[in-house]
Amino acid sequence: MTRQIPEVRIVEVGPRDGLQSIQDTVPTETKIELIQRLRQAGLRSIELTSVVSPRKIPQLADCQEVLANPAIKRLIEDPEKLGLQLPVLTPNLKGLEIALSRGVKEVAVFISATERFSQANINCSIEGGLERARAVARKAIQAGVAVRGYVSCVFVDPYDGPTNPSSVLHCVQELLQIGCYEVSLGDTTGAGTPAKVATLLRYLEKNSIPLKRLAGHFHDTYGQAVANVLQAYICGIRVFDASVGGLGGCPFAPGAKGNVSTEDVVLMFQNAGIQTGVNLTELIATGDWINQQVRGSSDTLPSDYCIEMVDMPHYKQPQWREKDLHLSSFRPMTYMKASIRRVKHADKIRIFQLGNGDLKIVLNRPNRENMLTRSMITAMIECLKTCHNDSSISRIVITGTGPYFCAGVDTKRESFEDNNPGTTAAHDLLIQLFGIIDQYPKSVIACLNGHACGAGVALAFACDERIMMRTATINLNPTKETNILTDLVNRYFPSTATKQDDKKEKWHRTLSSRPINGPELQLLGLVTEIAENKKDMQMKLENCLCVKDNISSGRTFGSLTKL
Repeated sequence: MTRQIPEVRIVEVGPRDGLQSIQDTVPTETKIELIQRLRQAGLRSIELTSVVSPRKIPQLADCQEVLANPAIKRLIEDPEKLGLQLPVLTPNLKGLEIALSRGVKEVAVFISATERFSQANINCSIEGGLERARAVARKAIQAGVAVRGYVSCVFVDPYDGPTNPSSVLHCVQELLQIGCYEVSLGDTTGAGTPAKVATLLRYLEKNSIPLKRLAGHFHDTYGQAVANVLQAYICGIRVFDASVGGLGGCPFAPGAKGNVSTEDVVLMFQNAGIQTGVNLTELIATGDWINQQVRGSSDTLPSDYCIEMVDMPHYKQPQWREKDLHLSSFRPMTYMKASIRRVKHADKIRIFQLGNGDLKIVLNRPNRENMLTRSMITAMIECLKTCHNDSSISRIVITGTGPYFCAGVDTKRESFEDNNPGTTAAHDLLIQLFGIIDQYPKSVIACLNGHACGAGVALAFACDERIMMRTATINLNPTKETNILTDLVNRYFPSTATKQDDKKEKWHRTLSSRPINGPELQLLGLVTEIAENKKDMQMKLENCLCVKDNISSGRTFGSLTKL
């Protein structure tokens, strides 16, 4: 009889490890809502906070308020009855006493496998850290509280370089001996690779460390975290720490980036037929929400491709044998993070090459309505020129973050019509950009995630196709960009609607008098698809790209031609 692949347990560390490096204070209410949302998404192991000195980690200064909140208090009163594990990080006895006074049923202790990081993090040596951990664990166990352990810098110390595996072994042995039911191996700097993961785990197992007592804690500094999780699973690890939305990073490890995204991990296991007990759709929504709260934008890579997978038709999961589980067993994912290569990041524009031959240009100034600057326009021009003869790029997608697609040119920062000595006015750069798009040999699609104004409308109309959110509008109210908007109507207005100049002028007056929504533009043949929400837009875009794959010649889509 075929043995089913065992389930994995995900320890969500977002409320603690994910938030601790955020500089702006996150309101206590937001932290509490995050915990509740994570639980509703099906996560059963959630690290609530850390009882730590506010001087060390200002973001967690409200740890007692979080634990005292009535909603959280109800959860920690009897987590076992609710099927939950809710650890709280307690670096010392004082922190433990506070946690115990709040009724916490599980705590976590941590040590570093390297001397320099131990000094930077907890101001003592490795042995000093072990003594603190022993004292905390001893008192916690006496109080009937479970103890989880962390070992930091298992691969590389940010100050001393590569970590000696024997030091990791020593730390793991000590933590298990003092009563930790589980020890999480922390790739604090994100320097781990699948080969390093396999080597370390084989070494620990060879030295009598049971893999069922270990967990993986990977950071995504170099884009290796998901691959490391997979390798650890293949080696026998079944518990993984992750942070919703990829939030995180250690304030005491220079250069360390966020934790592996919980969405990434759940998606990968889901596509391998391995159950996590997590509702991916709700998890993605939570990731978008918390990123909006702490970063001002929900346009994160995990959401881009996770939503793509959630919306795909259901397929029958194969019954894998554990010994047959290899990389090739995983279902291909069009928007999987491993297939996305960062091409360029200039000013407030992000450019990604996706593994399926598409290039995604994201306007990323949500706080300024994605208004264009000279450097942003120049970056797009350079990108399009570079990709002109690149056979690996077949299509270009342009979109934005936040509630606006693009609100035109940032005239507070840029000269629009009058050239300064040695510079090129934004107007001239825009004319150059639109000319390149107009004559571009590859398909260019605008995804209007939100409102477009002024030159933002021109940017969308210069593209081959437009997919538009139902709630989005375009507006040509007179601005300093009037000249280029006139050029827009004269050059890009569809020929089927411009047989008479009076119709053209009437339509221009209509656009100038009020915002026009997507359905109205679709009736005019100016928008290809209307999307109801972000997920629907992703599906509409994918459908559009699939249709284009079947078009052998010309730059048309259905009955629409280039504007």
